[in-house]
Amino acid sequence: MFCWERAVQLRRDALPALEAANVGLAVVGIGSIDAGDTFATRTEFPKSMLYVDDSDESETYRAAGTRNTKRKPDGKADFEGIGSMWSKATNDALQARGKADLDAITGSLFKPGIYTPLMPKGSTMTRSMEKTMVQGGSFVFEGDDVLFEHYDESSGAHAGIDDILKAAGAA
Repeated sequence: MFCWERAVQLRRDALPALEAANVGLAVVGIGSIDAGDTFATRTEFPKSMLYVDDSDESETYRAAGTRNTKRKPDGKADFEGIGSMWSKATNDALQARGKADLDAITGSLFKPGIYTPLMPKGSTMTRSMEKTMVQGGSFVFEGDDVLFEHYDESSGAHAGIDDILKAAGAA
C-alpha cells in the first residue's frame, strides 16, 4: 500500500530483483480507477500489478490497519493527529532518501513531472479530505504468513526497499 511516488521507486529499484526471484508484487493506492490508469500509463508501471482502493472509507487500508483509517462511532474518521501526517520520521526519511524520487514524478512549478497527484474523490468533500490523511504500509506474504510488515508512521516514512527485498528472498 503505497503513495504513487513509492510505487515508481519500487518499479525501478525492486521489480527486477523480485522478478528474478519469482516473487510477485501488488501495489494498492488510494484514488480513482482513472487516476490509477493515468499513473500507470505516465510512469510505465505495470497495470497488472496496480490496484486502486476507490472505496469511500479506504477499506483496503482500514483492513490492513494503517494510520488514520479508524472510525469513530458516528462514522467519521478518527484522525490520529498532525504527527500521523508529518513527524520526525518524515524528516529523517527525507534526509536519508532525499526528494529525488518525488521530484522526478511531480516535478516543480516550472518543470512539471510525469505525473500530477490527484485528490482522491469521495462521496463528500469530508470523505475526500479523509482519504488524503490515510497512511500506507509495506507487507511481504508467503501464502497466509506475514513475513514482513511495516506501517508508515507518517508521510514518507516508508520501509526500506532493501528490507522488503530481503524479507521477500529477493535481496
